[in-house]
Amino acid sequence: MAKNVLPTISFAGLTELLGYQIRQAQTASFRDLAGPFRKLGITPGEFSLLTIIDANMDIRQLDLVRIYGLDKSTLSVAVNRLSDRGMIRRRRLPQDRRNQGLSLTDAGQDLLQTATRIVNDQEDRMKMVISPQELDVLMGALRRIAATLRER
Repeated sequence: MAKNVLPTISFAGLTELLGYQIRQAQTASFRDLAGPFRKLGITPGEFSLLTIIDANMDIRQLDLVRIYGLDKSTLSVAVNRLSDRGMIRRRRLPQDRRNQGLSLTDAGQDLLQTATRIVNDQEDRMKMVISPQELDVLMGALRRIAATLRER
């Protein structure tokens, strides 16, 4: 068989499954961001984390655990990585000395601005293949699916 030629593969109905197509779209989106984000030294998950911290100054790590539905140790790895790189800072909260609030440093703000431009470029390219009406329907459907699956 010639190099780089794939044999015919049966997906046995996978391509008709909604969850499979959602995952394929997410994988394509992350793969598209991989190169530019690698140059910045962040992952799509860290971009999300920076965005939420930026919009919620002094957010507690415990609140992020709840938002993401992750265990504390998993989230701590990303927070520690961003903190070690000087992108976020921790500070004791005056109203609750037991907890630390997270906020972006100036370097974190700069990184987030650059990453946001990359993400916005990707969003523009995706919107070129979908009408505004289709986008509204898709976003609404995805939100309902996420809410329904969270309820279980």
